[in-house]
Amino acid sequence: MAKVFEMDEKEHALWVKELPEGARKVAEVYRHDTLYRMKDTGQRVVIAAYANNGTVTVAVLGKFNLVDFETEVFGIDPSNLEECDLPGPEETVGVLLKSEEAIKKQIQIRRKRMGFK
Repeated sequence: MAKVFEMDEKEHALWVKELPEGARKVAEVYRHDTLYRMKDTGQRVVIAAYANNGTVTVAVLGKFNLVDFETEVFGIDPSNLEECDLPGPEETVGVLLKSEEAIKKQIQIRRKRMGFK
């Protein structure tokens, strides 16, 4: 299991205690300082936000994956997350598309593929 940053345990406990009930229940089990792997995609993610409906928003970052572009995905069921280790030295990580224009073009291609205009 990998921690992506150090967190003061007392401050974290106080912060979690102040969350709305639905978000608090998730934050007590799934910490935002921990690296997770999404079971259905294999991508490593960090939790970016907790929703009161019991879901999380995750960040898919080039620091932990090889991605076309970094993104955040909302509405993720936390049971789809499992703690994981950092990428090994043999793994290629990073962001392939750097310019805003290239990212927009790739999004358009993917939307067409999925049947959106």
